[in-house]
Amino acid sequence: MELSWSDAWEFFSWAILAALVTGVICPLIGSLLLVRRTGFYGVALPQFAAAGIALGWAIPVWLTQLGLGDYDLETMILEDPHGVDSYLLVTAGLVTFLGLAFLLALSKRTETETGRVAAGFAIASAATVLLAMVSPHGKEVIDQLMRGEILTTDRHDFETIAISYGIVALTFSVYQRDILLVSFDRELALVMGKAVRRYDGLMLAMIGVTVTVGVLIVGPIVLFGQLVMPPLAANAVARSMRGFYSLAILLGVVSGMGGVWLSFRMDWPLGPSVCVIGALLLAVVTLVGGRKRT
Repeated sequence: MELSWSDAWEFFSWAILAALVTGVICPLIGSLLLVRRTGFYGVALPQFAAAGIALGWAIPVWLTQLGLGDYDLETMILEDPHGVDSYLLVTAGLVTFLGLAFLLALSKRTETETGRVAAGFAIASAATVLLAMVSPHGKEVIDQLMRGEILTTDRHDFETIAISYGIVALTFSVYQRDILLVSFDRELALVMGKAVRRYDGLMLAMIGVTVTVGVLIVGPIVLFGQLVMPPLAANAVARSMRGFYSLAILLGVVSGMGGVWLSFRMDWPLGPSVCVIGALLLAVVTLVGGRKRT
C-alpha cells in the first residue's frame, strides 16, 4: 500500500529529517575525503562503526558470563533508551577511530588506497558478524541497521544527529581553508607555518563524528552511499571547490529525498533506496560530465 506524503510525514517525519540532514553533511565530508585521495574510506569506516555497535551489544553478555553482574541491554533499552544510545555511541566511536587509525597506519606502508580499504572493510565486516552473534537481540538490531531500516528514528535520534552534524558543519565553515590547504599540499602548509597536525586532527574528528553518529542513527548503507557517490558525481563536472561542495550537497539531498520517495513507493528499506537514487545520479552526472569534456 502506497503512503501519501502527508501520511508519510505524519508517521515518519523524524526519519525523513534524519535522511535530509545526512544528505547535506555526509557528501561534504565525503568531498574532503576525496580531496585527500582517501575517498573510499567512506566504504570502510561505516562498517567499523557497525562493528562498534555490535561490540556494544556483546560486552554486557560477556560481563554477565564472567559473573561481573547481570546486564540485559534489551531490558535497559526499555528503561533508559537514551542511555543505551549514548553507550552504543561510545563503542561505535571507539571502533571507528581505531579503524581510522588502522587505515592511516596502513597508508604509511602501502600506496594503494583500494588495498587499505579492502582490508579494513573485510576485517570490520567479519567483526560485525561475529560480535553480533554474541547477543541474539543485538544481532536482530544489527541486521535491521545493515538493511537500512531507519523508519523507527525518533525525535531524540534526530536531535542527536542534527546537533552532531551541526557542529561538524560549523567546524568546516570556520576551518575549511586551512583543512583544504593541508589536504592539497601538506608541504606548502608546513612552509606557511600552519599547524598541520591540529588541522589533521580536526578533520579526523569531523570524519569520526560524522560516521559514528550517522551509522548509529541511519545505518551504514546510507553512509556508504552519501559519503561516496555524491562527491564522485560532483567531481566529474565541478570546475571549482565551491561548485564541488555545492553540487555534492545538492546531489546528497536529492539522493536522500529521492530515496525516501522510492522507499515509500516501492516498500523498500530506506537505506538501499537512498543508495539506488545515488547510483542513478552518479551514472547520469558522470555521463553528462564525460560528454562535456569530449
